[in-house]
Amino acid sequence: MGEVLVLLGSMVLVFFAAILFVNAIEYVGFRHRLGSSFVGAIIAPLFTSVPEMTVFLVAVFASGKAAGEEIGIGTLFGQPFMASSMSYGLVGIAALVGFLLKRRDKSFLVVDKSLAVPYIFITILFPLALIPGIIKADLVKHMFALIFLAAFLFYIWLMFRKKGAELIEECEECYFHKRGKKVIASPMVAALVQIAVAGGILYFGSKNMVNSVDDLAQSMGMSALGLALILVPAATAIPETASALIWGYRGKDTLSLGSLVGEKILYSTFYPGLGLFVTAWDLDKHAYFSVAATTAVSLILLYYILKGRLPWFGLMTGLFFFVAYAILIFVVHF
Repeated sequence: MGEVLVLLGSMVLVFFAAILFVNAIEYVGFRHRLGSSFVGAIIAPLFTSVPEMTVFLVAVFASGKAAGEEIGIGTLFGQPFMASSMSYGLVGIAALVGFLLKRRDKSFLVVDKSLAVPYIFITILFPLALIPGIIKADLVKHMFALIFLAAFLFYIWLMFRKKGAELIEECEECYFHKRGKKVIASPMVAALVQIAVAGGILYFGSKNMVNSVDDLAQSMGMSALGLALILVPAATAIPETASALIWGYRGKDTLSLGSLVGEKILYSTFYPGLGLFVTAWDLDKHAYFSVAATTAVSLILLYYILKGRLPWFGLMTGLFFFVAYAILIFVVHF
């Protein structure tokens, strides 16, 4: 019971830090007009994914536990799985609720077909992350690392030519400035202080969460990778999901999906490349489940995106995989 309480406490800290960090970094980008440029739309996901990357780096380099690499790899495979299963499912629910409450005109999402490009990348590239885990050779591992990094650069070039990146046109005020104008008058200074505070909380919470996941996995007799795959994104992916929910509810459909797909591209290109360079990339059945579920949902979404309209029930198909995996992990001890 104590392990569970420590884990929940550290997840709350990481969740709180992620909200603070994403809010501040989006505000800084908005104030510097990064959100109204192609560069900002491409670079923004790199910054908003810092909470997940902090957990990954702490797990691999600072946890001091043998299971650190497993938890780090679970983090990399967990974010695309969480976006494909829970996040998209919740957006589907938000769209349906928005339609029933007459906050949007249609129960389905009308999306720009240019979003098909990142989903094609995800569908093709994410499954390739399994190959270096099957073929155990440093040459293969490093070759695929370079392929993933090159694919990320190619995606940037391709989207630059198409100008297809979805731009963020609005941003919530920095929390530290909103709540403490008498203490910090400058909104930019408040945002920078908020980033520093969030970073400190994020590191402390991440270290405790990694240790807790390892302890809980050992006590349950299961894979640390498999447990991290569902627990870490639950704490770090909520800020992006919350934005997507709001935009889906209000009828800003392309923006809603675009806010989620940016990080999925990173976790299908940039982060696998990084992970292959700094870990042994030892995968298990949980990574295979993540790839299978993420690819299946991406194919479903790609089909509807090419038609220009995405029904709410199409988005909610991912919830089946989330519930199924949660049952396998916590009930069956998969």
